Amino acid sequence: MDIVPGPTEGNPPLVDFEVVPGDDAFTFDFKNNSKNYKRLEWRFGDDGISTEIAPSHVFARADTFDVNLSAISEDGSIAKKVMRVMIVPDKAINFIAESQGSNKVKFSVKSANVKVKSLSWNFGDDSDSTTVAAPIKEYGPGKLYTAKLTVTTEKGSVFTVKKLVTSNGTVVDVTSKYLLNVGPKFATSERFGSRWGVVANWRVNAAVRQRDGGMGSWDEWEGNSMSMESWGGEPDIVNGKIQQTALLPLPVGEYFYTLFFHDYQFKDQFYTVIAKGNEIPDVDKVESNPDVLGYTKSNGNAPLNFTTNFKVATPSNVTFGFVSTMIQSDQTFKLTYIKLYELDK
Repeated sequence: MDIVPGPTEGNPPLVDFEVVPGDDAFTFDFKNNSKNYKRLEWRFGDDGISTEIAPSHVFARADTFDVNLSAISEDGSIAKKVMRVMIVPDKAINFIAESQGSNKVKFSVKSANVKVKSLSWNFGDDSDSTTVAAPIKEYGPGKLYTAKLTVTTEKGSVFTVKKLVTSNGTVVDVTSKYLLNVGPKFATSERFGSRWGVVANWRVNAAVRQRDGGMGSWDEWEGNSMSMESWGGEPDIVNGKIQQTALLPLPVGEYFYTLFFHDYQFKDQFYTVIAKGNEIPDVDKVESNPDVLGYTKSNGNAPLNFTTNFKVATPSNVTFGFVSTMIQSDQTFKLTYIKLYELDK
């Protein structure tokens, strides 16, 4: 609490207030507990001002607002107090997309802490938006899209909620529950010189560790990344593996393993692999191994972001990783970060 002295002596004001949630996610009541004041001035952090003793205020958007109360005494002394109000869109409304079969999903509002005047759906695939209350949408299989619901409330507040959705429904981020050290900015367990290292929490076989000082799997060049590289006259990589077994068994469900690369160049063999058990298969066995739950074979230098879709039929230990052979010159990958999503149930 700050006090600004007035021109004459007297009882200084004491300022205090409480923030009380109102009847929706954007409405708040402000309970005044100040003393020794002649007048009050409220500033709500959104250009709104009030001189009421205990006002109610409707915020027009989702954001973080610093609410400032000034209590002014008879002699002109001022005391101020600031409290922060946070309005999170996901707490105002929740929507879901549920599978209808044939790569179609039905969108609907699951719960709301506002009275909805109107809404608009954007499906994240460049198709037309719609104001239909519960639209059905067909998506391409095995891909992730960012769907957005824009809501206008009866009181005039406007906000947007975003969710990732697939052709089978909305997904939730479970990365931190099952995987360690997924970027951005991968940690290392070993370093040599200014560039090369070994990525922490991932098992790296000898084939990958062909850099200076026995390093490999981590690269500081052009920014921190998980990496394999055989460039120019550098040693080949044959059946190189970087892998990590999930911290917990994955429950029954459908999953989406999404990778974001800084760059890559593949000429021989490179697989992103998800497999049951504690080991991904060798590079020449990926496509035939029955324990493989899902894989993506990459070549060339695009796309830099892609998703590998897989299903778990029974609760299982699952290992995520990369296996590659790089014999031709000038091959590399630099991975920026990883996400694991689960189909919302």
